[in-house]
This record gives sequence, C-alpha cells and structure tokens, in this order.
Amino acid sequence: MAMKNNIDSNVVTTERKSPDGGWGWVIVFSSFMIHFIMDGITYSMGDIYLHPMMEVLGRNRGTVSFIFGMLPAITLGSGLFATVLINRHGCRKMTIIGSCLAAMGFLASSFFANIWFYYFAIGIVAGFGFGLIYLAAIASINFYFDKKISRALGIAVCGSGLGTMAFPWIMPYIINYPMWFDVHGGLLNESAIIFMCVVFGMLMIPLPKEPSEIRRVENKAKTAAKRQAKKPIKNANIMVDTNEQHSQLLTNQESSIPSTEISELHLGHSKKQRQQPSTDYVSVRDSKQNNLANGYDKVHNHQTIVPDSADDESFKMTTKDLELLENDDATGEDHEKIIITNDKAIGQVTASNEEKTTNSSKQSFIHELSNEIDIKLLKDHAFVLFIISNFLTSLGFNIPYNFANDLAIDAKVGEHRRHWIIMSIGFGNCIGRIIIGVLGDFKRINRLNLYNIVLILAGIATMTAPLCGSIVYSHMAYAFVFGFFSGGYVGLTTVIVKDLVGENKVLPALGIIYSFQGLATAIGTPIVGTMRDYPLNPLQPYLWPYIIFGSSIILSGIILFAIPKLKRRQESNKKKPQDSNEYES
Repeated sequence: MAMKNNIDSNVVTTERKSPDGGWGWVIVFSSFMIHFIMDGITYSMGDIYLHPMMEVLGRNRGTVSFIFGMLPAITLGSGLFATVLINRHGCRKMTIIGSCLAAMGFLASSFFANIWFYYFAIGIVAGFGFGLIYLAAIASINFYFDKKISRALGIAVCGSGLGTMAFPWIMPYIINYPMWFDVHGGLLNESAIIFMCVVFGMLMIPLPKEPSEIRRVENKAKTAAKRQAKKPIKNANIMVDTNEQHSQLLTNQESSIPSTEISELHLGHSKKQRQQPSTDYVSVRDSKQNNLANGYDKVHNHQTIVPDSADDESFKMTTKDLELLENDDATGEDHEKIIITNDKAIGQVTASNEEKTTNSSKQSFIHELSNEIDIKLLKDHAFVLFIISNFLTSLGFNIPYNFANDLAIDAKVGEHRRHWIIMSIGFGNCIGRIIIGVLGDFKRINRLNLYNIVLILAGIATMTAPLCGSIVYSHMAYAFVFGFFSGGYVGLTTVIVKDLVGENKVLPALGIIYSFQGLATAIGTPIVGTMRDYPLNPLQPYLWPYIIFGSSIILSGIILFAIPKLKRRQESNKKKPQDSNEYES
C-alpha cells in the first residue's frame, strides 16, 4: 500500500469527538479575552473618539462617525471571506493574522491624522482583521465543545459586555490628560492591546477534526506521493538497454514464465490502478509474480504508474503494446519504441494532471467562496423577511454605543459621569445574553416570539434616550435596558437562523445576514451623525434620529410575527404539486 493510502486511512480513523473540556476551557478563556478587547474597542470608539477626532481632523459628526460605522460594518461583512480562510488555514493562524492586521491598522492611524486614511486603516484594515478574529473565536469553541457548547459560548461572549464597560472607563483618562497621551496615543495604546490577541490565538491548538487540519494532512499525503511518483518517471527517460538485453529478459529460461502471464498480470494491475489514486504503486506479493515484476521492471527501468485521469486510449495502447511484446517475432527495436512511447504518454498525462491541479488551486478560493453563498436561501420568503428585519435592526443597533456620550453632553450630564452610560450598556449586555439565552432553551417558550419581543423592547429603549434629561441615572436606566435586550438579540440570532433554515445551512445563512448587517451599520451611524449636525429640533438635536432609528428596531421585531404564516404557506405550496400528481395518477 502506498504512503497516500496510509495517511488517508489515518485521517479516516482520527478521533472526531469534541473534548467538551480540558484544553477547551483555555480556548474559552482566549475567546473571552478576544471579545473583551475587540468588542470593547469597537463599541467604545464613538464614546471615546468622537469629539477628540472632530477637533484633530476639523470635521463634523457625520464625517467622523463614518469611521465608527465602517469598523463593525467591515467586521460583519467579511464573514464570508473569513469562513473560507478559516476552513483553509485554521482558527489559530487566522486569529494571529487578524490580530496583526487590526493592530497594524490602529498603529498606522496613530501616525497619520487624515480622515480618508482613517477610513482605510481603522475601517477597512482593522475591520477585516477583526472579522478574522471574531469568527475564529466563535468557531474554535464549536470545535472543542459539543454537549457544553451553550455554557462555553455564554462565558466567551460575556467578554463583549465587560469590554464595553472597561474601555470607556479607562481610555478617556489616557486621552484627556496631557501627562498621558492624546488621540494618537490612545490609538497607539489600543494597537498594542489588539496585538495581545496574537497570544490568545497561539493558545488555539487545532483539533484533527477541523477542516484546515484535514486539508493539511491530505495535502501532505499528496505532496509526498507526488514526489515519489516523479522519481520513476524521471528514470524512465534514462534507458539504454540493448536489443540483446531485451530479448534475454523476455526469453529468460530461469523464470520459465509464459509470455501470456505477462499480459494478464499487467492488465490486472492496470485495472486495479484505475481504481487507486495516481500515486499508488504496483505491489506483487507471491514469488512467481515477483520474478515476473523484476524482469518487467528491468525492461522499463521503473515501476508502472497509470494516473487516474489517463484516458481509454492510453490503456488501449498499453494493451496493444503488451501483445506485441508477447510476439516472439518482435525485435529489440520494437521493444524500445514501445517503452519510449509509453513513457512519453505517461509524462504527458502527468503534466496534464499537474496543470489541472495548479489551475484548480488558483480557482479553489473563489469556488469555496461561491459555495458559502447559497443563493437558494433567498427563495425562502421567511428567511428573506428575517434578513430585512436584521437590516432594520442594524440601522439603529450601534447608535446608543456611538452617540451615548454626545447625547449626554447635549443633555448637560456631568462630565465625569458620562462614561457610566455606556458602561451600563455593557453590564446589561452581559446579563441579557445569559438570561435571555437560558429562556430561549425552554421548550414552552416560543423562541421566535421571544426574539421579536426583545427587538421591540430594545427599540423602545432607544427611542426614550433623548427624553432622559440631565439626570445620569435616567440615562443609565435606558442604557441598561437597551444593553439587556440587545444582548439577548445577539444571542438568539444564531438559534433562530437554525430554526428557519436547518442546521446544515446555518453558516451560509449567517454569512448572508452578517453582510446585510454590515451594510446597514455603515449606513445608519453616519446618517445619525449628519442629522445631529443639521438638527430638526435644535433644543433636542438627537430627538428625531433616535426616534427614527429606534422605530426601525421596533419595526424589525413586528414584521417577524409574519414568519409562521409564511412558513405555513410555503409548506402548503409544496404539498399542492404532490396532491395534483396523486390525483392524475
């Protein structure tokens, strides 16, 4: 048996079960810290940098806030690319690469203050890096846990809320005090903090069940087998046997094997080789076949290899040539011509296979990316409605995060208490993900209705924000309510998608949803900033922006009550053709 088959058998028999503990808890810790850093920075950008960047860049809110919209937009929109890259290279490598990309984006922005450069460095480069980190942090837990997956994910994603509490509290002291740093120093510090995710990525030891590990073992087997396959082909070009040597080998009295057995044996091997991979060699076990194989290999000076992609004509030529070899009247020149012709044919087939492999490897990324986009999902009306709902939600989802501090300034809340507001969002986010996630596991509770109610209440909390006045505790109350229900919304989204499209289509469905969420985030945040720059109500500049986008969140929850009706209609439409066929029969 060849090396490739040995390695393939190892792949098949590898343990595929999730550890459900052990080193998996280290993975949970790594994912927790990644969420703490990544979401803490993302959700606190507007609270920390809006006014300082407006002063440094000399731009208005609409222009500057587009930076804070692009960062989560690219993070979400890069989900499809991140999925393919993680399947190809693994969570560990992609976390390290993503951490370096995001750190480089923030590092570059700390040296060059330009709005367009910020769009590129923070929005695109750091956003794509965060996209790789985010998906890898979630996927790694899914590989390590099965029965305890809910508990593990619940612990990991709590880092998001705690990070949202920590960064708005720490970073203003770094930026606002001359003895520390300014805006550029803050970005430089955050760059160093992001780079720490490289350490957490190195802790993500890959399991044999991961697609990247399976791919790596298969590629290693193919490379080793291909290297061995090239050696006999090269030796085939160095054959200088004379006519007398061919005749002696074919008519050797010591072997006393009829010439017909040569043909039968070779044809038998050829049929077997059609079913084996191209790198498998002919193996002859009994002594009689060994004697024959030794004599035949001396004629060819290499072992016979028939690639999988060899066409029927190549096999016909080989059979015909062997019949000529059986003929006692054949001369040594005929033997040499046959050997040289077959060697050239094998070389041509091998070269063709190498060319096809090269072309397929170049197209494989695009092919895998296209496979991640399941267009057939868009024919499901219930799923399309769910996409529309998520688009409407994402229009207003990041607004309380990015503009809570600016709203408190307009309301004349005390300067040293303003960061309490976004910290309240982070605290409510932690609690909401846990409690609402547990409620969603109860069989008596309709998860879809729970999801819809969560969205409606989050929208109402958003609309009440401009009415809180100058009392910081009223701002903290709306912030906690929004954080609680928005955290529940994030936790239930994957579960609802699984209920709608089935377990096998969760990943492509989430990829499509994240793309629309990213688009909506990029649209909503700068629009709110622009509306604040040109307010419809100068006394309460944020009143209409919060009402409009809070209403979009409420609407996103209301329209989902139509999903059960759409599902029933789809099922009835599927039954009609069956009923008509039964009637006709």
